[in-house]
Amino acid sequence: MPRFLSGMIIINFALAGNILINGNFEDSLKGWNPYAQGETYTINLDTWYDQDPDTEVYIGRLDKLITAVYQTCNTPVLDLDFIFSARLVARSLDSLHPHPAVASIILSYLNIDEEVLGETRIFNYAESLYWFPSPKLHLIEISDTNWFSDTINIIDELQNLPGIEPLDVKKIRIILYGISYGC
Repeated sequence: MPRFLSGMIIINFALAGNILINGNFEDSLKGWNPYAQGETYTINLDTWYDQDPDTEVYIGRLDKLITAVYQTCNTPVLDLDFIFSARLVARSLDSLHPHPAVASIILSYLNIDEEVLGETRIFNYAESLYWFPSPKLHLIEISDTNWFSDTINIIDELQNLPGIEPLDVKKIRIILYGISYGC
């Protein structure tokens, strides 16, 4: 019996300067790389997740594994706006034996060799969270599971990560990520 659900829906996902390919998912998953462990995951594109007519992506998980789609972008400059609308939902489906789940948008800041220097994680979680902030990890909890929109300026966000040298950031990986920790 599945005990977890972590899911997210994203729309109008962009980095200013249009360095993100197909950020609005109007061209299926072109430009995005799916990653899924096991067989009980869902990656769907449709227009009915939100009230607008645009396409959204849904990532879901019903067992103890990871599902994600990601894209790595070169960043010629860091004064970029990351603009997005999302609905992040993570919950345990088993009220007798609840287990953790997380739905997240992750911005990974990479060097030229694509090594992760640090991350910003925008997330909703259920039960427990196994992530802890550090000089290289900025956590932004979204407790509301309704649709929301936001803009994050990358150079401003890097100020929340004192363990990263901004001049070393040459790429950004955007990850739409869902995980559940038990089954």
